[in-house]
Amino acid sequence: MRKIAKRLSVLMNCCVMTVLLLTVYMQKQLPDRYSVVAGEEISFSAGYPIQMVQTSGTEEIPIEKCVGDSYQMDLKLLGTIPVKTVEVNVVDRKMVTVSGAPFGIKMFTDGLMVVGMSDIPTTDRRVNPAKEAGLEIGDVLKSFNGEKLATNEQLAELMQQNGGAPIRVEVKRGNSLFFSTLQPVLSSGDGQYRLGVWVRDSSAGIGTMTYLDQNSGLFTGLGHAVCDVDTGELMPLSNGEAVPARITGCKKGEAGTPGELKGKFTEEPALGSLSANTTSGVYGLLRSRTLYTGEELPLAMKHEVHTGAAYIYTTVEGTQPQRYEIEIEKLMMNEEEKGQNMVIHVVDPALLAATGGIVQGMWVRYNRGNTGNA
Repeated sequence: MRKIAKRLSVLMNCCVMTVLLLTVYMQKQLPDRYSVVAGEEISFSAGYPIQMVQTSGTEEIPIEKCVGDSYQMDLKLLGTIPVKTVEVNVVDRKMVTVSGAPFGIKMFTDGLMVVGMSDIPTTDRRVNPAKEAGLEIGDVLKSFNGEKLATNEQLAELMQQNGGAPIRVEVKRGNSLFFSTLQPVLSSGDGQYRLGVWVRDSSAGIGTMTYLDQNSGLFTGLGHAVCDVDTGELMPLSNGEAVPARITGCKKGEAGTPGELKGKFTEEPALGSLSANTTSGVYGLLRSRTLYTGEELPLAMKHEVHTGAAYIYTTVEGTQPQRYEIEIEKLMMNEEEKGQNMVIHVVDPALLAATGGIVQGMWVRYNRGNTGNA
């Protein structure tokens, strides 16, 4: 009896520990905010043993909830074990036109991104003023002695006008802004004043349009940020254009080596403007709603997406998107997993034959843009 009791005690402890670990995992995995369409309820896929229940001690939530209403609910594991309290916002169901068509991206940075550093030869030694002042690769130079920076050429001209006097620059690093003073040096190589940095003011590439709103003209594409090819940092957008593009070929992916779609800009007028570069993609406004047509579908809320059979729209040749079969294998609902919300597996024979699976450029492919040294 004593052995049986001991085994039961160990089993109970294991169960309690498992539930505790699962609860902590769910706290991190599940978002703190949800959107629900008026007249509908939130339910979770079978992979999440979670139920949403009325938060105790709060006013009774009206059955007829209106767009704009907001209330709190409790998430409970197996309907009984508290996980977290979340905010629920009532919204309209948006209809969007799915696309998959290629488009070109021309974007100019908000400031100049530092993409490299090099020592400057002087008459007696090699120095790097930028490094000595504490600048790092990935920093963005916003202003030069109070003048906003926009292009590499502008920085070069200001440098020579300033001579060898100290320079006060405004620097953005991540979400922080600060000022730094740099002391230029005269290069013995070309007789120009230098800071020892390579900076970039633009980027360009080809990506895939995800969807557009026919009512407003708003569109989004890529599904991830435009990042600098050298630093990997998100490119801070000042302004940009979406332009027509054509897919011209594909290098198939192989095990350990990703393939890529290849394309080029065409000569037609710009499609619209770019307004934001975010971790979930680029956003912009089309000049004409008729430029892209396709199937109009209701936009799903995050909690409505589930694993299983699905479709993607993309273009592997020319300008006309096609629909291909995939399997959604895993979902990541954590709000911190920006741009990485699911794992998919291509199963469509036609897409596998054309590309070998997901390849670079099915989302976007960039060149370095305009780079200069200072």
